[in-house]
Amino acid sequence: MATSPILIVGGGIGGLSLALELAKRNIACQVFEQAAEFSEVGAGLQLSPNAVRRLEALGLGTVLSIAACAPPKIMIGDAVSKQTLNEIHLGQNAQERYKAPYLVIARQDLQSILLDALEAYECVELVCNKKFITYSQNAHHITAEMTDGSSYQGQLLIGADGVWSRVRHMFAPEQKPKQSGFMAWRALVEASDAPSLFTSANVHAWLGPNSHLVHYRVCGGEKINLVAVTKGKALDKTWSDDTPKEALYEELRPFNGQLRQAVMDVSNWTAWPLMILNPFNNWSKGRAVLLGDAAHAIVPFLAQGAAMAIEDAACLAALISDTKDEHTTAFESFKAKRFRRCQRVLSKSIYQAQIYHAAGRLAKIRNGGLKMLPSSLLLRQYDWLYKG
Repeated sequence: MATSPILIVGGGIGGLSLALELAKRNIACQVFEQAAEFSEVGAGLQLSPNAVRRLEALGLGTVLSIAACAPPKIMIGDAVSKQTLNEIHLGQNAQERYKAPYLVIARQDLQSILLDALEAYECVELVCNKKFITYSQNAHHITAEMTDGSSYQGQLLIGADGVWSRVRHMFAPEQKPKQSGFMAWRALVEASDAPSLFTSANVHAWLGPNSHLVHYRVCGGEKINLVAVTKGKALDKTWSDDTPKEALYEELRPFNGQLRQAVMDVSNWTAWPLMILNPFNNWSKGRAVLLGDAAHAIVPFLAQGAAMAIEDAACLAALISDTKDEHTTAFESFKAKRFRRCQRVLSKSIYQAQIYHAAGRLAKIRNGGLKMLPSSLLLRQYDWLYKG
């Protein structure tokens, strides 16, 4: 293996997961984060068994069990009538079926777990306040250049820099994320201050016309993460504290009065336009390759954004290690192994959106079908995903 490090642009879940995967294989890397410190934007995330298995393989199972919550069920309800439609049993059921639990966790807690694990490895360097701008490469190495004039040389460069990836722009500028037509509204509140409707130990998904609401416990049960997805577009590509909360309340007007009032009782909603980036052909060029949202941004209706990045990291690190200095082979194999799965997750997520946001007669058909389905079948329909 070449002695020069692998350069990772982006210090989010995908970039840090890759760094740990490489470190476990004794492969040196440098992780560059443009912010002044490593911090996660957002509130909480769901870690389905396909992601948890890979994190457990990295030796993180014990700390995950402490920091994350393991919801007993996913409760599916109709947001208009506040009627329970069905439930998906998780807990031991998921553990036995998928050899890993279904967890929910605060994004910052998962990032902290990864950062703490990386401290044990001298072959990993974490660098903040470094905003990537461009790269140059030759037959032997690649050089990342930063906006402050500094540069770093390595054997490979990994763009784990999100849906607005600068690395992707350098070699595939025509590949741009598109508006999905959805807005995500997120809030993180103390469980002691949260409306009682939101404090259940289960994950709750309330399905409404053109919108839905999800809530679950994080931070050892001390906080409640809430996510509402509605129609909407925005030109701003960052989290916005200025988006009028009244826009959310208006979109949820068809919701049951108690449920809508509980949403209105939460004041710290933050809005984010959801983008889509379809998997495309050229994930790599020369010694540079993309990972996670930089290659395939997915709408969150299957809660798989972080999971796909974690899967990417495990796959790419193994291929880099196995193919030694043959990066072309590693990158081609990486795309061959990941492309169809990521494409399927995206298409299934879009289909799930239609079910979640059904209105009128379609909502009645959806509700009737959910009531009739055996609970066990609701879980088994995700075998292709959670066993992957």
